[in-house]
Amino acid sequence: MFNHKNILLKLMFCFTLSACNHSGNDSDTSQNNSHQSDGSKTITSISLAPHLTELIYSAGGGDNIVGISAYSNYPEDAHSKQIIGDAFHLNLELISELEPDVVFYWHNGTPIQTREQLKSLGFNLVNVEINHLKDIPDAIHMIARTLNTQPNESVNRFLSELNRLKKQPLTQHTALIQISNQPIYTVNGQHWMSEAAEICGLNNIFNDLDNLSAAVTLESVVLKKPAVLIRLEPLQDDHQLAQWPSIPAIANQHIAVLEADHFTRPTLRTLSAIKSLCAQVASF
Repeated sequence: MFNHKNILLKLMFCFTLSACNHSGNDSDTSQNNSHQSDGSKTITSISLAPHLTELIYSAGGGDNIVGISAYSNYPEDAHSKQIIGDAFHLNLELISELEPDVVFYWHNGTPIQTREQLKSLGFNLVNVEINHLKDIPDAIHMIARTLNTQPNESVNRFLSELNRLKKQPLTQHTALIQISNQPIYTVNGQHWMSEAAEICGLNNIFNDLDNLSAAVTLESVVLKKPAVLIRLEPLQDDHQLAQWPSIPAIANQHIAVLEADHFTRPTLRTLSAIKSLCAQVASF
């Protein structure tokens, strides 16, 4: 079963969106060297979220990260970086000691109070916002401009790969995007996870939710009868959804299981999740 506290921390990107409705290949981001595009001073940075850490590496700024948020586990080099806190608490004293030139945050996940505290201490805060899949390479290029570094070459291949996947002939199916068990948590049609599912011919059954992400009832899932379940781990026999064979996805065992970090973090590795999803759906 999902550990709810761990899922909440690990997948905070999608969970906090409901309260802040603000308008791959693994080697893609494993660039451990910072490449200054000219002879100027090295610009150091701190990341306030795991996906931002990954994006900074993709932007060529990995060597000059002086602090990262907890759960920043990719690429491997990130494990050697100083942890400065998590989604709920930052060590402001440590951040001050590290003296970063730039602090990268994301509007929907960094509390206003935290941002104000950092601003009051004189730090240069830069917001990295991703609402759609096309925003991922744009965000990486923005980070590279900020740090005066050279992005990984794979950044420029991201959109072309997405467009190639979009051109594949597809059969349309309805789907539940399930990002936690209890409660059943999902996203609406405006979320980039829903956009990712659409590339594989999957139409989100909760497309019209008011919030970008929200908890839904078991009854509502049963009534909507999704043909496919998208999950972050295999469905156990004792799970509440498994008790409802009237749901086509359960009856036919059309359950796509994706790597959580690939699917829930908007990075270059999202492409790996989409490829895996499309392949699984094609096998059903």
